[in-house]
Amino acid sequence: MKRNMLAVLVIVIVAAAAILLTPIALAGAVTVPLAKITFSEDTSGGATPALGGCVTYVHNSTYTSPPCTTASSITVYEYYYLTKSGGVLRTSDNSVNSTAGSANITITMIVSTSAGQQVNLGNMTISGAVGNRTHTVYLSVDQGVRVSGIYTLTISIDISVKLAGATKASTAAAGFETTFKVP
Repeated sequence: MKRNMLAVLVIVIVAAAAILLTPIALAGAVTVPLAKITFSEDTSGGATPALGGCVTYVHNSTYTSPPCTTASSITVYEYYYLTKSGGVLRTSDNSVNSTAGSANITITMIVSTSAGQQVNLGNMTISGAVGNRTHTVYLSVDQGVRVSGIYTLTISIDISVKLAGATKASTAAAGFETTFKVP
C-alpha cells in the first residue's frame, strides 16, 4: 500500500514539474515579450480594400510607437497556456454582409528582427461575406520576438471580391509595414 502511494506521489510530482518547467525550457525565460498589432480591412467597396490601423512609423531613424501596436512582457505560463492557443492571427467580423457579395482574403505575415533575421509566419485565408474585419497579430518567442529591440511586421493582403450582381470577381493586393519596439 505504501509503495502504491509513493508511486502515485512520484508521478504527480513529475507531472507537476513537467507542466511548470516545460514553458520555461521552451522560452528560455520566465517572462516573454508579447506584441499585439491590430489593423482592419474593409472589402465592402470591392477588391480595393480600405486598410486601417498601422503604417510605417520610423521616420529619419526616430522611433514613434504606432497607436495600433502594444508590446509588454507576460509570464511564459500566460503565453503558452492562454495566448498561444488562440493563434498568431485572430480576426473578428465587425460589419459583414453576405447578401452584398463574397470575399476571399489571404493575409501573409513576415517579421524582421533587429538582428536581420526574417521569420515567415505563413498566411491565413478568410472566405466569407464582404465588409469590415479587425485583425490582431500576436507575436512572441515562437515568432522570433525574443529579446528587446526593434521589429518590423510586413503584412501582404491579397483579395478577391465578387459583389452582388457582378459577373466576375475582382482582385487586388495591398499591404503595409509597421515597426514596433519591444522593451
